Amino acid sequence: MDIFERNKKVAINRWRTIHQKERQLVPNDKQSNLIKAALCGFLAGDGSVQKRKEKTFMHYQVDFFPDDERMKNTYISMIKRIYKKNPSTTVRDNVFNIRISSKIIVEDLLSYSNFGVKNWSLPKNIIIDQKGKINWLKAFFSAEGYVGKQHIKVQSINKQGLLDVVKMLNELEIENHFYEYYQKKENTSTVFIIMITKKEARKKYLEIVGFWHSKKTLALKKALNL
Repeated sequence: MDIFERNKKVAINRWRTIHQKERQLVPNDKQSNLIKAALCGFLAGDGSVQKRKEKTFMHYQVDFFPDDERMKNTYISMIKRIYKKNPSTTVRDNVFNIRISSKIIVEDLLSYSNFGVKNWSLPKNIIIDQKGKINWLKAFFSAEGYVGKQHIKVQSINKQGLLDVVKMLNELEIENHFYEYYQKKENTSTVFIIMITKKEARKKYLEIVGFWHSKKTLALKKALNL
């Protein structure tokens, strides 16, 4: 074995030891899983969890793109709480890009959910009670939802994902409507939409779920004359 191969082997073993220690530090208690449920909701709404092959190594990266200071701070505090790491933050066109490269974080998140615009899924093994479902919904609607004067709306090209959201809203007895919108342009995906329109339903959403997004919270309260 030449010097290069020996040094490579030493480096691999060193990183394997570091990763093993980091994995052992990631909590899996009930309260931590509630936070992980929220992280999965944020990233399903407006983020990416990447594990990709580079020329000579695997790259692991998590990005989140909040457009609100409260949402940014909530997400970062959750990452620090669970993974003991501090992501980098840049700003462009009033949108934050919160990035962290970590094999442990990516592997842990992917053990609960799929991510990506078309393929995100619910972390069903950690949203086994109402609190977990509410945390996921609150994060997802904070990232992906829109608040108008007469409605709360969320849309996606992921039909199964939104049908799962409908199911959770129904379990919370928050009345909603599901629509399919077929775009006229060729090679464009069908858009699926959830609308919460009745005033009592929107008020119930605010009371039970709410947002980690200051502007959306204020917009909904204004719409409800609260």
